Amino acid sequence: MAFILQIKPAVVMGTVLLLWAGCTVLQTLFVMGHVSEAGSAVLGFLPGLLGVGVLLAAGLSLEDCFLALRPLSRRGLAVLVAVFVFALAAILPYSTWQGWSWRAALLYAPASGISQELFFRAVLLPTTLRALPPGRRRGLIAHAALFGLWHIGPLFVGAPIWAVIAVMLVPFLSGIGWGWQVLRDRTVVWAMIQHSLIWVIGLQFALPE
Repeated sequence: MAFILQIKPAVVMGTVLLLWAGCTVLQTLFVMGHVSEAGSAVLGFLPGLLGVGVLLAAGLSLEDCFLALRPLSRRGLAVLVAVFVFALAAILPYSTWQGWSWRAALLYAPASGISQELFFRAVLLPTTLRALPPGRRRGLIAHAALFGLWHIGPLFVGAPIWAVIAVMLVPFLSGIGWGWQVLRDRTVVWAMIQHSLIWVIGLQFALPE
């Protein structure tokens, strides 16, 4: 029998929120130019790995964290396609092509997509679902709101408030889509793949200063 620590739900929630705060600080420092792309790619995995460890210690299984490989449903596929189109439509019209980068495509894009899904959908989502019962709606919205707030970095580099709100709104809506698909299919694997593909394309473009 596996050894399980008796961790109170409030402690789990507090720990996960602290990991979210650290994750948000890291992302903000990256946007401000204080953390390199390589450093962000490596350190970005820490909140997710630590968070999964906390949830497993609290008694959840890998399946509870949506870390099992399961088939992608038709509805799940439809939602992922919609998120894919929506996310790129929000990025590409305002960006400039900067040339193909294999390093970005093969290293930074997968690292970003996988690490974000590992924390936000495999750690934060199951945590908010259990902290805000009954049903799924409140937990789903809460985790998406924290995902949107994670993108607050442009505020600290002088972006106008309307632009900051727009930057946070896109991942908030995308987070609802990703979260719904993960709940529907009980796996985060497909969201990891699709999120990585978005960044494979997105990292080839430069956003305006």
